[in-house]
Amino acid sequence: MNNLLNSLTEYPFYYLAELLKDIKKEPEEIIGLHIGEPKGDAPREALDILNNHADSYSKYPTSKGESFLRAAYTEWLSERFNAYSVSPEKNVLPVSGTREGIFSFIQSAIDTSKKNPIIIMPNPFYKIYEGAAIMAGAKPYFVNSIESEGFKPNFNEVPDSVWQDCQLLILCSPSNPTGYCLSKEEYQVLLTKAEKFDFLLCADECYIDVYDSSISPPIGLLECEDISNVKSRSVVFHSLSKRSNLAGLRSGFVCASEETIKKLSLYRTYHGVTLSLPTQMASTWAWEDRNHVRENRLLYDKRFEAAISCFDSSDNVIRPDGGFYIWLKLPCDDQLFAKSLYQDSGILSLPGSYLSKENEGINPGKGFLRLAVVHDVDTISNAFSEVSKKISDFR
Repeated sequence: MNNLLNSLTEYPFYYLAELLKDIKKEPEEIIGLHIGEPKGDAPREALDILNNHADSYSKYPTSKGESFLRAAYTEWLSERFNAYSVSPEKNVLPVSGTREGIFSFIQSAIDTSKKNPIIIMPNPFYKIYEGAAIMAGAKPYFVNSIESEGFKPNFNEVPDSVWQDCQLLILCSPSNPTGYCLSKEEYQVLLTKAEKFDFLLCADECYIDVYDSSISPPIGLLECEDISNVKSRSVVFHSLSKRSNLAGLRSGFVCASEETIKKLSLYRTYHGVTLSLPTQMASTWAWEDRNHVRENRLLYDKRFEAAISCFDSSDNVIRPDGGFYIWLKLPCDDQLFAKSLYQDSGILSLPGSYLSKENEGINPGKGFLRLAVVHDVDTISNAFSEVSKKISDFR
């Protein structure tokens, strides 16, 4: 077996299961706020396309994807980010959701012939980033995102010695779990760093179309650099999972420079993960249609309104700039709170310490709880009322 597997730690949900294993609940008693899985209906049009083209499952799809799908990617990027120079032939490639796509990209991107390869990532973070770094033979370097700095990752504290060994910087905006969104100025500072120290910026933007409909949408990395430039440092991942309630479709794409796409395409030819033709057809509809995304965003407005109304003003619970999580500050230990909440109310939540690493003497997720605001309004009102009551119990 690959000895690097010995360096992987369990996924956060393993630790949650261990925490709660002695508490017995019937399925109908449980409300899951712990997982980032949309609960809204998948668009009927996309499901009909899958059914109507089921005979195409007998055909092998190419790893490059059909031209109509790649055209849908670039048209959406042009409209959403003013990224008009993106070529459907040179700059995009289908992936099976951002989770698989980022993992496989990192395997193809890290040069282990160089001494001490480093991947810089925010802390807390999406667990795939760490696991992919380890399996690629790179060392994760964590940058804390703490409350006193508005959950902005403090990249200014990274020493030049680390930047010099950095091969990849992973960004998640809107952030999972904090909801922090990087500004254009912050992206540009990091792009300057990438040019100076010769590394790539990998932006996970799977939550970028989930935001308060009354405000401007979050900035994307493609608004800060021309991806068609041969010296482009940007690698951006998008997915239909959150924006379109199509998590089970496992459909997303990567956008990068021509050279990066060529190398990743070669890797994925061997990797063998492709999107079936019906999936590509349904995905094309989802990237081209704007109405279902707008309607989904309005539903999230109502969900967040219902969730936040359950808390007292002194709790200082506000909607983040993007994503569908509430990163809740607790008056007690996060594991203790999550266990008590489940015991008394059947509500599953994710302790923030499970999403972070001990770094510089602190675990920046400790004392926080990640709550997914994904259910219908009535379920949200009931569940978050129980969360609010539990906060009062611990005060």
